[in-house]
Amino acid sequence: MTGAASTAVLLLSIGLLCARRIDTATQLCTLQALFAAITLGEAATAIAVLAFSLNGLVLPLAIARANNVTILSLRGNALLSWAVTLALLVVTGLIFAKVGADGLVAAGVSVALLGPLLIVLRSHALAPALGLLSSQNGLVLVAAALPDVSLPAASAAAVPLIPALVLAETWLRRCSA
Repeated sequence: MTGAASTAVLLLSIGLLCARRIDTATQLCTLQALFAAITLGEAATAIAVLAFSLNGLVLPLAIARANNVTILSLRGNALLSWAVTLALLVVTGLIFAKVGADGLVAAGVSVALLGPLLIVLRSHALAPALGLLSSQNGLVLVAAALPDVSLPAASAAAVPLIPALVLAETWLRRCSA
């Protein structure tokens, strides 16, 4: 089950790079958080519920409320973007293939690295919040892969502090303008 859920998180991360509308990207982040929480749920159910509540419900709703432009436009060359994405996935898979169970570490690190790529590739005020939220879901996968993850470590992986701060900063900029 964790292998299928981690694969779903990775595929949703790639889908997030393809999303052209902010509401679609937000829905993909919600699904990504659900599957990431499923992988963590086997080790720490309460933390998994917290992770999904914050990463899958609260922050995506806040992003949806802060949205005023619906299109996620692509920056730069699309072919080059996909080449970088493929290279990133191959290198991450090769480096982390033997670490952890069910490829969770490789999938988690890949998702965590694809998040900042979204920030670079898309020109939208909310792209940093979405990219960092996706990276946060990757960190949840990495925490799920650790055999004896402590409660504080799992909690730290579940709480999307950095994406929330970026969203708050975006909201403050919009209010002051």
